[in-house]
Amino acid sequence: MSQAYLADHVSVAARYQRSVRIDADFGQADPLSGYVLQGSARDALATTLRLAANGQGAFTWTGPYGGGKSSLALALASYSLGRGPAYKEAKKLLGNVPKVTDVFGSAPKDWLCVPLSGRRGDPVFDLREALAVAISSDPGRARTKRSKTEAADGRDIVERLQREVEARPKGGVLVIIDELGKYLDGAADHAIDIHFFQDLAEAANRSDGQLIVVGVLHQAFERYADRLGQGVQDEWRKIQGRFADVPIITAVDEVIELVGRAVATECAHAQSHEVAAVVAREIAGRRPGVPQDLAERLDDCWPIHPVAAALLGPITRRRFSQNERSLFGFLASAEPNGLTEFLQRTTIASGETFGPAELWDYLQVNLEPAIMASPDGHRWAQAAEAIARAGRDGNGLRLQIAKTVAVIDLFSNGSGLAASFETIAASFDQPHAETEKQLTELVKISALVYRRHLGAYAIYAGSDFDIEGEIEARIAERGRLEIAAVNDLASLQPILAKRHYAEYGTPRWFDAQIAELPQQGLSPKDGRISAGAAGKFLLLLPGVEVELEKAQTSVIEASQAEHRHGLPVIVGLASNSKDIRKTAIELEAARDVRNESPELAGDAAARREIDARIAYLSARLEGLLREGFERADWFDNGEPLDIKSLSYGLSQAASDIARRTFGQAPIVHSELINRRRPSSNTNAALRALLHAMAVARGEQHFGIKGYPAEKGLAVTVLERSGLYARQGDRWDFVPPSDDSTFAPLWSLTDRLLEAGKQVCVADIYQRWSEPPYGVQQGVMPLLLVTFLFSRRTSTAVYAKEAFQPAISDLVMDLLLQDPEQIALRSVPSDAANSAVLKQYAAVAAEFVDDPPSQEPLEIAQALVQFAYTLPNWSRKAQATLSRQAIDVRRLLLDADDPYQLLFVDIPQVLDVSGNDIAPALRTVLGELDRAYPAMIDDLKGRMLERLKHGDAANLGELVERATRIAGHGGDDLKLRGFITRLAEFDGSLEGMADICGLVMGKPVTTWHDLEPSRAAMQLSEYAYRFRRVELFGNNGQQPTQTAVMVMAGVGSTERSVVRRAQIATEAQKRLEPLLDEIGKTLDTAQLEPDMVLAVIAELAQRHIQDDGERDVTATLSKEKEA
Repeated sequence: MSQAYLADHVSVAARYQRSVRIDADFGQADPLSGYVLQGSARDALATTLRLAANGQGAFTWTGPYGGGKSSLALALASYSLGRGPAYKEAKKLLGNVPKVTDVFGSAPKDWLCVPLSGRRGDPVFDLREALAVAISSDPGRARTKRSKTEAADGRDIVERLQREVEARPKGGVLVIIDELGKYLDGAADHAIDIHFFQDLAEAANRSDGQLIVVGVLHQAFERYADRLGQGVQDEWRKIQGRFADVPIITAVDEVIELVGRAVATECAHAQSHEVAAVVAREIAGRRPGVPQDLAERLDDCWPIHPVAAALLGPITRRRFSQNERSLFGFLASAEPNGLTEFLQRTTIASGETFGPAELWDYLQVNLEPAIMASPDGHRWAQAAEAIARAGRDGNGLRLQIAKTVAVIDLFSNGSGLAASFETIAASFDQPHAETEKQLTELVKISALVYRRHLGAYAIYAGSDFDIEGEIEARIAERGRLEIAAVNDLASLQPILAKRHYAEYGTPRWFDAQIAELPQQGLSPKDGRISAGAAGKFLLLLPGVEVELEKAQTSVIEASQAEHRHGLPVIVGLASNSKDIRKTAIELEAARDVRNESPELAGDAAARREIDARIAYLSARLEGLLREGFERADWFDNGEPLDIKSLSYGLSQAASDIARRTFGQAPIVHSELINRRRPSSNTNAALRALLHAMAVARGEQHFGIKGYPAEKGLAVTVLERSGLYARQGDRWDFVPPSDDSTFAPLWSLTDRLLEAGKQVCVADIYQRWSEPPYGVQQGVMPLLLVTFLFSRRTSTAVYAKEAFQPAISDLVMDLLLQDPEQIALRSVPSDAANSAVLKQYAAVAAEFVDDPPSQEPLEIAQALVQFAYTLPNWSRKAQATLSRQAIDVRRLLLDADDPYQLLFVDIPQVLDVSGNDIAPALRTVLGELDRAYPAMIDDLKGRMLERLKHGDAANLGELVERATRIAGHGGDDLKLRGFITRLAEFDGSLEGMADICGLVMGKPVTTWHDLEPSRAAMQLSEYAYRFRRVELFGNNGQQPTQTAVMVMAGVGSTERSVVRRAQIATEAQKRLEPLLDEIGKTLDTAQLEPDMVLAVIAELAQRHIQDDGERDVTATLSKEKEA
């Protein structure tokens, strides 16, 4: 009768023998049949979906080969279909994963999935083709067309994806790139440009969760650039920063379960049950929290020995096994010394299993070169040397034991396995006495060493340094443990309130700290909470001299103490304090030995041994502290806190306490801004959004186009919360409704302001940050500005103690940089003065662009804004303004209290009351409004008069005069400029102000009260020079004017009249006919010469008038008789 082999009755399930190829398997149900969604994969997907729901669009899933990443990606892609058999299979798997319905809906509609499997090629070409195939396969008419211009950098792909997103308002686009690492390998070889992935990620992150990109990797993004220069590696890290990396690491116990599912057997193996139970007990003793059915899981892996099964998970995560090898590749491959070969050559009757020694042989034959090149290489070489020593005398059991210890010693990290005697004995069907004998021999020949502190054997590295003795000596020197050192040794991580974060969007954490409970009780510093923390979990270790009953009473009292800002301090008593103390003392001693023993410098083996000892003690202390925190008797404000009944332990307790402590916190689901210290990019986006809020209120998204980060903040924080909503035909800020989570914050701020006094924004921020609100610092400026806009008719703003007529960029910048400089004040409505306010509003509307409402604050803001927007000269002039105008202007520029301004100061200055206030104010404001134009107009009149130009309405002649002499004026550049400006003068206010600024040497905007009179003199002077150029020419230029002077005195007149005039040369020619006519008349009269002179003098006296020029008149002396 032929022997029966294991291969005839043991097999690997078919679904575990093929790998998923997402582009080929997409849309099919069979590849998902039998897929088990492990806890690690479920958590990774839930994290991805939560981030996607908050606007993150680009992700990488990173984990070892065989971890189920591709199957998870296929399940997600199939779920996005929303229809068909593949979708139904995916829904069974993913339907209850948190956030999946938030992102895709309960039955996804209008989602386009673009699956792509990577290769060492061009991702731009591949994704372009995959996108085209996906769109053509999607039911209905294609929504976008392929670009006629296909850019090498893939810009056309990104743009088409964005257009697809816009065409799917109720869905989106899901891009999954499996084997992304193959493209990155190509980029590392400079075959492709990696920046395409940066552009793709940035587009996804700007899409508000409607474009989701998932890349599947087997190692960290930047690891693909290990062989490149530091600069390139830094660039790769920046690109990876655009992706949210979600690790998918299958837990050790999950691997054991998967192996058990994969290996199908028809044979009974009752003898294996006891072995599996022994191994499970050994693991549980070193790794608390293992599944209760661990023994059954291990037994399900038969004919793989439980020890080997427990090692498969850690081995597949090692770097050397990442060369496209997976757990299921090991199970199904026909490699030498592999499982398939073992099944084919082993009979059922032999009772043999694939044990840890066989696992060593498999690794040595197939992976030794890769292991030697990995970080495990040195220890592997030591193990191989020790095994060689063990096999020299030909004892088979001794050799198998050495291999077993070696593979456990090398690869058991995280598994809970140790090469204890029980584990080693369970690996062989041999009497315990024989196993113990061989172990003793292996220690004698320095192949193995027994580590008493671990209770386990290890490969002997070779050293004469007595580590054990040195540690014991240091412990004796130290005596007792300083508790402060425990916190340093433990590096305790904060306890995250994860569920609270998912509900409220606000990341909160609790400090985790250890303190000693002395006889006299805790000191105040033990209750201090670090900045930003929501509270503290304080684990107390009773002092050696403190009795347990006394310790419990002290813990309850400590939990009832008041702490800073009312933040909770949860106090617990460690049940394993002795173990914590012992391990911490030993760890400190081991570190002292490592740092203070010069002998170690030349003893590599001893250094490795002490480093391993420190690593072990650190891990043990971490485990003991974790156990201490999880199993402590906790008290919250004097009441016991039952952590053990909570499914998520301290994290859930932290969430419950956070919800109670911050019960009126607003819900803000924005990871960018809802944090204590946003990034510089987020702050830049916040600044841009605040500016847009100031200038584009009334438009959806504040007029922001495209998908910048500031638009995402506007949509996520303001529009989705209803704080900025459509009101009729425009968008506006509105106070939160009563059921809004923002309502308590608004109510608090109203109460802080209700006293009517100025309140510093920094003080408001402080109250916001405290319980029960707990607003994060990053989101405070945005919420405060939103509050101001929603209360703009009743809340006055002061910047650097000055009343602000509007929420301007200055206010925004100070809010971001120094909120101490901004203060707020409540200005309530006043129904009793409604008639006066109505008149005030009507007057203010005449002088500002945006008419105010009839609220006191808006009227005051409008009037102050009018004053601040006056020209600089109008804000400072004195001589030309009435006393009332000056006083009202001062009131507006120095305004502080809107009520005081409107109902006390203005009426008092104007000396009016009631209905007389508005007309009087209108007069004064009109005077102020006209002051500057009147001043400029007066200067214009004076200039034209001096230029001898009488028609101010028609400047053509003056422009022509200036044009004829343009470019002249000698070396006097200012005169030349004066002429040039007159040649272009249009009589406007701006044109005249430009001329005034020129002659004064400074802009009119900087003038003070006396400048206009000086300007008048300067204009007169330059007008005189202008006329001189006209009269006498310059530098060889022919004059354009003829000078005329007449001096006449008649009868008894005491003064002679002198009249100078300039006549254009061309105009003089037109006088000749008139002169001929007058000459003929005089000739006809046949008068004596003296009579002719008398006629001319009389005519001159009649027609000459004083034109105000200097030296126009001169004293006429009486002639003396001869």
